[in-house]
Amino acid sequence: MKDTKTSIIECAFRLFLERGYENTSMSDLVEASDLSKGAVYHHFKDKDALHDAAIEYFFVRFFEPAETAAQPGGEANLEHVINELCAGYERLIAEIATVTPDVNAYYRFIFSILPKVKSVITQQIATARAEIAAAVRQDQEAGRLRSCLLPEVVADQCLALIEGGGLLCLLEGKETVSAVFQRTIPSYLRSLKDIA
Repeated sequence: MKDTKTSIIECAFRLFLERGYENTSMSDLVEASDLSKGAVYHHFKDKDALHDAAIEYFFVRFFEPAETAAQPGGEANLEHVINELCAGYERLIAEIATVTPDVNAYYRFIFSILPKVKSVITQQIATARAEIAAAVRQDQEAGRLRSCLLPEVVADQCLALIEGGGLLCLLEGKETVSAVFQRTIPSYLRSLKDIA
């Protein structure tokens, strides 16, 4: 059973998706929550605080730095890092689907909040890029990936493949995000391996 605060966040997120932040009032949020004004204000001082909570709940928490599996050298290999990033993306889309059947709302919402959270997203991308590049270097040193590959380029390609694959999936609506990742990620990772 969800706690009151989570229920309010989910309700607000749905309204922000349907109406946009600017077209959603705090009165609308209270009414849609089926709670008293006092109950909503007990958890959130204003619409902006609720918007921030929805951003954190539906986006930021899914892309925290991965807990790397213990590998020689204490870092995760490339496959593990990419699988963790894909799993975070899949959890995000699944969570959004519990609030609205329109999973394309992810992209509408992300672009609407971009000015507000650009620095957070930029930092998360930089963290993911650094984590992927470190995993590439580790795999190169272990002889598992071609040494001619530039780790930062591979990192950008991996990030583009994840986000681009997810976007195409949502736009076309033919496959699940998980199916797209299972179809594309392993073959890409195999293409990076050292050819003996």
